[in-house]
Amino acid sequence: MKTYLKIAWRNLWRNTRRTLITAASIFFGIFFAVLMSSMQQGSFENMVDNMVRFYSGYFQFQEQGFKENRSVNQSFIPENEFTSAISSNPFITQSTSRIESFALAASDNNSAGSLLFGIEPANEEAISGLSKWVKEGEFLTPGSKDVLLGKILAQNLNLGVNDTIILIGQGYHGVSTAGVYRIAGLLDFPLPALSRQVIYMEIKNCQEYLDMPGRITSTVIMVANPDDVDKAEQSLSGLAKGDLKLYTWKELQPELINLIEGKEASGVVIKGLLFMIIGFGVWATIIMLMNERKRELGVMIALGMRKTKLFIVVLLESFFIALIGIASGLAVSIPLSTYLNLNPIYVTGKMAETYTSMGFEPVLKFSAQPEIFINPSLVIFIMFAIISLYQLVFIAKLNTVKAMRP
Repeated sequence: MKTYLKIAWRNLWRNTRRTLITAASIFFGIFFAVLMSSMQQGSFENMVDNMVRFYSGYFQFQEQGFKENRSVNQSFIPENEFTSAISSNPFITQSTSRIESFALAASDNNSAGSLLFGIEPANEEAISGLSKWVKEGEFLTPGSKDVLLGKILAQNLNLGVNDTIILIGQGYHGVSTAGVYRIAGLLDFPLPALSRQVIYMEIKNCQEYLDMPGRITSTVIMVANPDDVDKAEQSLSGLAKGDLKLYTWKELQPELINLIEGKEASGVVIKGLLFMIIGFGVWATIIMLMNERKRELGVMIALGMRKTKLFIVVLLESFFIALIGIASGLAVSIPLSTYLNLNPIYVTGKMAETYTSMGFEPVLKFSAQPEIFINPSLVIFIMFAIISLYQLVFIAKLNTVKAMRP
């Protein structure tokens, strides 16, 4: 075998151009496949990160039935043991309590239905960065009696910063609630539907308004690394007692999962077409090179080399070429993908407007997960191995006399 390896390696560099052409086909296949996978996976990770930070978190504790009904009657009081277990969990980086409800917002002459959120300002800011959407006025502070309004909702009610708004709703156990509040700031979200109906209130103020002292509708939990979600779920599952349930972001946002699965399916089709183009390119290169080597192979057989041994040498040559192409492709794509992962590309102009209109940060992010580099390499290696079988068929059918003719 050592002799075969030496012969195969020397054969590669007897015709450097031929070797480099074939290896270049594999190099570009690896490079484009990795870069495309990195960008696609990075966009998915960015999409999930945006959505879990803005709304659901990676986990939420809720009273059973709240996810379906959104009623403050399905609320709970977080016990000291519960909050201590969350704060001491090694996988958890941030957590916050929220209240979600509905209210009729009114001014002197107008009214509109609204979504009411009771938040802990400092914790909410650490998770979602809510203050970056405050375009007028100021963000809430702990103990504040003011509210934040969506900008379009304020326009519909003819209200502005420092004006007062009337909220009418239904509190805990059907209690009628009403309150008058100063508008501290206006929120301009990229999604118009959100700016048209959202109101934020400091959580204790919200508990007072809804007559539910100490009660919350959800505890939102974040982890540092999305890969730790399964481990964190196992460590938190013991806290879900009685009617208290633990939900993951996948259960809370099935629409996002469907969107990602749809995009992944389209990505598989595009990568399939890319691999197909690469495969036909490599196949054409192999056909050309085998025809160039026809006389060489004929002379080797005429000199007494058995075709079975020639099969081994040619397959080893193919292995070396595949190794060179894959290694060089990874040598370029890994540093580039890692750099782009650490330094995402911020888009501007119309593309940025499109991103923000969909509620996402206008940035192209790339992933550097190991499978992004491993999977394309395996696919192209297997594909090249299958295509290399053509060389065996070519040698098996080779007529020695005709092959040696000039």
